[in-house]
Amino acid sequence: MVNYRNFCDHCMQVQRDLEKQPLIQLAEDEAPSRIRHNELTDKDEIYFHNTLLPKLQHIAREQGLVVKNNFLDFDFNRNGRVTKGQFLRGLPDKFQVACSKSDVEILVQKYGVKDMFGTTVDVDYHSLHLDISGSDPALSLPDGLTQSTIEQRQSHMDAIPRIPVLSQLERRVRQICRDKKLHLLPFFQDFDKMRTGFCTSKIFTRVLASLGLDTISEELDILASIYQSDKHKDKWVDYKAFCEEMTSSPSAVRSHLQELFDTFRREFCARGAAGLVGLLHSFESKDLSRKGLISLAHFSDSLRACGLSLSSDELDAIFAHFGQQGLLNYLAFVREVRGSLRRNRRVIVEEVYSFCFLNTGLIDMQRLFEDFDANFHPRSMDGSLSYQDCLRDLEDGVSLRRAGRAPTAEDLLDYWAMISFNLSDEQFEFCVRRSRRI
Repeated sequence: MVNYRNFCDHCMQVQRDLEKQPLIQLAEDEAPSRIRHNELTDKDEIYFHNTLLPKLQHIAREQGLVVKNNFLDFDFNRNGRVTKGQFLRGLPDKFQVACSKSDVEILVQKYGVKDMFGTTVDVDYHSLHLDISGSDPALSLPDGLTQSTIEQRQSHMDAIPRIPVLSQLERRVRQICRDKKLHLLPFFQDFDKMRTGFCTSKIFTRVLASLGLDTISEELDILASIYQSDKHKDKWVDYKAFCEEMTSSPSAVRSHLQELFDTFRREFCARGAAGLVGLLHSFESKDLSRKGLISLAHFSDSLRACGLSLSSDELDAIFAHFGQQGLLNYLAFVREVRGSLRRNRRVIVEEVYSFCFLNTGLIDMQRLFEDFDANFHPRSMDGSLSYQDCLRDLEDGVSLRRAGRAPTAEDLLDYWAMISFNLSDEQFEFCVRRSRRI
């Protein structure tokens, strides 16, 4: 169908221009913008951008509203416009409850399409939809970042993804999900109509309680805090990552690697950082090109030299995850042996040791040693190392004695993951907070 009204308005405009300047050369119109705005008064513009639009974005994000879907039944031409009456009838109920009459009038003025006589005859609902879903990245991208920012971060990240270290609570929940054969994702998606992969902590705990996990209801808030996204502007829970972790098959390569690295961490938690440094040096002796890559045969030989032996299936699983260009990335392997902190523990370490973090991502090692109290090092607490040995273990564990490479904040976080592997959350927080002299 043809929008004859727009055609007639355009012809009238051309005719008026020709009456004023008969010899003017008609220029080819540029492609119209996807978003159409009208100028409001200064006061209304400030109110619209600072109050009204953020309010509508918040409602759309919480309710999972796709604004344009409310108007499609009225828009037979599919040109993104409806009449003023249709706009008022199609405006989502949540919007109508939250908006006053003056708010609705501002929306009509902002997105109204005027004819040649200045009368608003249509409202461009598609521009409203783009403003609500496009201006707020959290509605178009789940982590609240623009696509260019995500690509930029991914290009600087390690090509090999980290293997999550599960807490005892996560292991219990995963076992329950496996025993009951729960398929969690559809239950969360019922509350996430926009399929962002995120939900509020309240919805997260409600869904799990309805699935029969109410026996651990007191710990569901802790579980939600573990999967909260620091990048998301509202700190919502990444339920998609939770579902992938909880429903992973016991026979999957990821599950095999998690069990295997748990064994490695127990071993090197007992040996200390010196054992990890020895393992790294054993790998480096086989790496003649100094690219961080060695063959699988050399990798197996280095493990045996350090008193570790793996089956052929375990070696295949490791190579499937750490293999690059037919070789194995042993630097990423050693990093996984140290482990990684889950969100709730990571926040504590970053808070306590922020004093020694530099803007470049490196660590001021001098300040770290000045303020570190080795009496509260986990291995000092259990009596396995002396005060001085704990300081040496800290230095070796963070730097790994790698020449020409400055320790980073991630190195300190991974070191705490290694030495706190057997600690409960309460013991971990006690050791971390007491380990800094104040």
